[in-house]
Amino acid sequence: MYPNSPSTTTDDLGAGGPGLLTVANRSLVGRQEERAELRGLLGNPAVRVVTVTGPAGVGKSRFAAAAYADVAQSFEDGGRAVDLNDVAPDQDPETLLAEILGLETGTGRPVHTLLRAYFQPRRCLLLLDGCDRMRAALVPAVTRLVNDCPGLTVLTTGNERLGIYGEVLLRLRPLELPPADREPDLDELREIPSVKLFVERTVVSRPNFALTEHNRDAVVRLCRRTDGLPMAIEFAAARMKMLSPQRLLDELDTSLDALSGTEFDTLSRHRSMGAAIARQLDTLDKDERDLLRRLAVFHRAFDLPTAQALWSGGAGELQRLLETFVDKSLLYTEECSDGELIISMLGLTRQFLLEEAHTLGEDRELSAAHAAFCVDLTAGAESGLRGPEQSRWLLVLDYWRQDLTSALDFLACTRDTANLVAIAVNLREYWQARGEIGEGIARLRAGLDDAGGLTPAQQAEGRLALAELLLAAGEMTAAEDCLGKARAAYEELGDAAGVAACIRGAGLVALRRGDLAEADRRLEDCVAAAADDDRAEHAEVLRVLAEVRRAEGDAACARRLAEEALEFFERQRDVRNIALTRLVLGDVAFALGDQDGAVDLYRSALRDIAELRHLALCALGLEKFTLLLTRSRGQSMETWRRAARALGAAAGIRAATGCVAPAPVRMEVDAVTALTRVRLGEEEAAELAAEGRQSPPEAAVAAVLAPSESVEPDRAPDGAGNPLTPREREVAELVANGLTNREIARRLGIAEWTAVNHVRKIMRKLACTSRVQVASWMSQQDSARRSRPTALRPTGARASRA
Repeated sequence: MYPNSPSTTTDDLGAGGPGLLTVANRSLVGRQEERAELRGLLGNPAVRVVTVTGPAGVGKSRFAAAAYADVAQSFEDGGRAVDLNDVAPDQDPETLLAEILGLETGTGRPVHTLLRAYFQPRRCLLLLDGCDRMRAALVPAVTRLVNDCPGLTVLTTGNERLGIYGEVLLRLRPLELPPADREPDLDELREIPSVKLFVERTVVSRPNFALTEHNRDAVVRLCRRTDGLPMAIEFAAARMKMLSPQRLLDELDTSLDALSGTEFDTLSRHRSMGAAIARQLDTLDKDERDLLRRLAVFHRAFDLPTAQALWSGGAGELQRLLETFVDKSLLYTEECSDGELIISMLGLTRQFLLEEAHTLGEDRELSAAHAAFCVDLTAGAESGLRGPEQSRWLLVLDYWRQDLTSALDFLACTRDTANLVAIAVNLREYWQARGEIGEGIARLRAGLDDAGGLTPAQQAEGRLALAELLLAAGEMTAAEDCLGKARAAYEELGDAAGVAACIRGAGLVALRRGDLAEADRRLEDCVAAAADDDRAEHAEVLRVLAEVRRAEGDAACARRLAEEALEFFERQRDVRNIALTRLVLGDVAFALGDQDGAVDLYRSALRDIAELRHLALCALGLEKFTLLLTRSRGQSMETWRRAARALGAAAGIRAATGCVAPAPVRMEVDAVTALTRVRLGEEEAAELAAEGRQSPPEAAVAAVLAPSESVEPDRAPDGAGNPLTPREREVAELVANGLTNREIARRLGIAEWTAVNHVRKIMRKLACTSRVQVASWMSQQDSARRSRPTALRPTGARASRA
């Protein structure tokens, strides 16, 4: 196995045997820390048995051989290295070992006595490479040797531990892969172990190969596809003689056989990654292998309840089997920040199992079970995206995104329109949040066009969801058509909630077109239809109606409607709808002359939107907040610079997501965009807009919300040492008088949330942590003003007293 390598054995081994290894001290890429750790273990007299485990292709044999070469000569009597990889499982390990060591086994003495006599007087290292096939028989043999021979240290390799008391396990992980969250420069990339090994071995096959900016992306993807397994990387590198990295990736997408070679391509006995994985899986029984194939359908790591969804047996048996897979280095566990364990499978093992399932004719059954899991997952998400856990559910769906795409593709291919439409309907809010409106429209249209397998209720639900996405995409006529068909179906089914949702959708279409009279009429009808049947639908109708009333000039009515909607959404902790309603209330506050309240409401809404990473709302929030800033603080050049960046960011989001602004907002945005060019000049405005388009949405929100003196309210504090604006001082006086936020709002004729935000801002400015401290500060201010000499008081104060 290690040809042309000098043996590190220091004892005369006689004629030897077929399992005797000669070991070279070969350099290993990216194994410095593990190699040092193993040297330390083998040099510790208290450690008698060390087992190196890991998946097929990770390089256990080569790693153990290198460590053996490092330390064998530090043992007084050297070392013995034995290859057990190709030994028949029914062979007796003690007899085999005795024969390999050249001991006389035909003398009638028990073999274990011969071995004890050989090892007992020696202090040496015994390497047993490839113990999996003989594991059961090796356990008692190695246990006797260790107990009888105090100077013997045993190093073994295999896919799992032997299971001997005192055995120390060293799990050999795949080589480090390029980071997924950033793009290192070429110099850093060359030093990442998986890339370094690939380049080193590729140069052997193709001497003029070099890692360049041109091929770096394909090399990174190829290293990730190999899971960082040295054997797979070496097979890939050997194929570079006649292939490019990208061409090999294309072949690997088709078959795992792309990673194969000859005895000259790798030191392994295996001629392909498939062969190495097959040998590892041969240790499983039929039930274990069947379960592992079922788990291979998941693209991402999964937890125990997720695995249970594809398992018909009991939870206890499932856990036992998963533990077996972890022990055999077929699955890995990782603890998440919330304390939960997730379980993962290497990509090449997954590909082998899926190809095996296809050969066995099981692939359709497994994909159907996987799709059923996705239907259940999105059903939970649909309600979760309307409650207090929206942010978590969006992240959950982000995590399972690849699995959801795979399930949708399978359902489309098998024309399972019922489940296809079910998933698509459940994902409609997710697609808007993540800027994938086009995919949602395409999936729903595909399902509805082949509607033979849909019930009338499913068709109505699908059309309503499609109308919602079409509305977001600005396809008003198509949205109207879907709403009309959905409403007719809901009316026939007697579904009042569905009818109300369709009426609200029609009202939104009218509002987005700027037809306020039609929107008002539709939404008034909807209020009556939704009030008793669905409080959430009723609240959404009130919010949209508030938008209409504000646009019609009835700000007081708009405030009342929006505050009622907000009260419901806050009880539900529905962050998305809270943010939307605060945007409406911000518009209303500005219409009522409360600029500070409008700014505070917009800030609060944008923070919630940024936390959700809801792209469609992010664009709208950036646009509305920018319009407010330019109206209220347009005398500042900094305001116009912020406006140019923010509107550029919003335009970039809309271009990337296909989400279209409502017509009234679009008209205002176009007007303000033109004004930025006037105020800043064409060149600066264009540069700032380009900066905005290149900013991530969260960064764009943070930039527009960042504090700046030049965009703070243009009203000066009313006195030396007083940081409060006149409105804030008015609120602070009412706080000092003991009024609640609601009472302050009624006294000043502002929204309760505006009062809350005023109080928060006052407490921030005064560094107060309670209303009592605000009252105390006001009392001190009053005392200071009363004790101030008349000559030092402002002229206005003397004149008013006179």
